[in-house]
Amino acid sequence: MRCNAAGKLAWLVLAALSMPLSGAVAAVEETFPLLQIGTQVYTNVTITTKAKNYIFVLHAGGMTSIKISDVPAELRLQLGYDGTQNQKGGAHSPAAWAKAGVAKLKPQQVREFREQLAQTWHRNKSGGVPVTALVNIKALLILTGTLLLIYLFNCYCLMLICQKAGHLPGPLVWIPVVQFLPLLRAAGMSGWWFLGHLLPVINLVTFVLWAINIAKARGKSGWVAFFLILPLTSFFAILYLAFSTGASVEEEHAEPEGMSLQAA
Repeated sequence: MRCNAAGKLAWLVLAALSMPLSGAVAAVEETFPLLQIGTQVYTNVTITTKAKNYIFVLHAGGMTSIKISDVPAELRLQLGYDGTQNQKGGAHSPAAWAKAGVAKLKPQQVREFREQLAQTWHRNKSGGVPVTALVNIKALLILTGTLLLIYLFNCYCLMLICQKAGHLPGPLVWIPVVQFLPLLRAAGMSGWWFLGHLLPVINLVTFVLWAINIAKARGKSGWVAFFLILPLTSFFAILYLAFSTGASVEEEHAEPEGMSLQAA
């Protein structure tokens, strides 16, 4: 019973939307125990709408619309299609017919159909989770995973920079904010500069000084520090400092072994 009521309401709504606004001819329902249109036979037929070019019927098997050109001539005359009747608007409009058809359904049937339609539209078959929510969750997970991978790769590059500058960064390089402490030590700067890194405006000065010193610690030119400061090229400068070869400051200033033996 629920499925029949839901199907009937759906057909009523679709039929009302598909009807032209000037189409109704008669709103008086006519019933036929048997109606044959071509090779198709309908039983328990109720003609609910007679439009200019078609009729809409309810029958034992459901609902359908039939073109007037397919209706036998005798039946067309019986239904009033003599070429003179062409009523428009008013109480015989498709909207009025649809409203009257919906009113025939019981409130409980309408409520059940509305609930079924909402469940079909907003929920998937498996878990009952709203489809839009599933899409948002997947997008959020993908975004979170991508950002996490980028952050871990950046931390790995900073670790390589510290190591190649002659300083072991330890686990702090993997922790946000405090990872600047081992970077300061790798650049040969005091840890007090970390406080300047936390203050507005002063943090810009701190970052510029760090860029210059870390480039020197890696044995690179001032151009590397310049590109490290610029936002558009900072990422590429970090990659260059992390993966390029070059002696650290300690290695450049280290006394050769032969000279130390000679001095001894």
